[in-house]
Formats: sequence, C-alpha cells, structure tokens
Amino acid sequence: MWDFNQDPLDAYHQAVRESKNRIRQEKLQKLQRRLTEKRRVARLPNCPNCDAKCEYGIEKCEACEQELIWAEYLIGRPGDEVKLHQQLAEDEQKYHKRRNKRRQIRKGARKREARSQKQQLIAFAVLLAIAVIGLIILWPKIKIYLPDISFD
Repeated sequence: MWDFNQDPLDAYHQAVRESKNRIRQEKLQKLQRRLTEKRRVARLPNCPNCDAKCEYGIEKCEACEQELIWAEYLIGRPGDEVKLHQQLAEDEQKYHKRRNKRRQIRKGARKREARSQKQQLIAFAVLLAIAVIGLIILWPKIKIYLPDISFD
C-alpha cells in the first residue's frame, strides 16, 4: 500500500479508495446473502394449519406447534399421507410429461438443423456441378493469351 517513492497524499487517497471499494464489496456480498436467504425462505412450504413458512423435515410447526407430516417436499397434517402421495405421483407425471415434451422439441430442432445442412450441401454440390459443366462447355471458346516464351 505505502510506497516510499509515492507522494504521501496520493498514497492516502489510494488507501481511501481501496477501503471504499472493500466496504462496497462487503455490502454487496451481504446483500447477495440476504437475497439468497430471502429466496430460500420464499420457496419453503407453508404450514397447512397457520400458513407460516416451515423448514424441511421439522415435526412440529414453529408458529402453531401442530404436528406435521412430510412426503418428500410436500407438507400436510397427520392423516393426509394418501393425499400427499397422490400429489407426489401427479407431480412426477407432470415432470415426466414436460421432460418428454422438451426432448421432442430438441429432437425436432436437431432434425431441422440436419435437414438444413443437407440442403446446403446439395445446393453447393449442384452449383459446383454447374460451374464445372459450364467450364467444360466453354473451354474451347476461352482463349487464354499466354506470352510466347521460348528458350532457344
């Protein structure tokens, strides 16, 4: 930070700038951590009794002290096990349906791309063939004037 060849006033201003930058970076990191935590809490499930946010895996709601049951990421009251497992099965079916649809879309895009490349290759081959045939047909009419060089 301090350099003996540097003007003390410049060194001071540089130290102040570095300090301000460090403080700004720390504030930004704190803000990012708060936003991350806020998003995590927003994604937590709600208690079926009091609608408060519940951490995953807890057995009693921290707000209303009621018993909770879990089926993977779904939360419910005791006795709702069948309903929760049905909801899990429906969610899994929806997930597989969306995944298959995305796969079909990607497969269609790959087919279109392959078809486009094939068409471009055919067009290039046709244009090359026309150029070669044109050159063969016009060859006798093309007069190339080369200088007469003799080594006699």
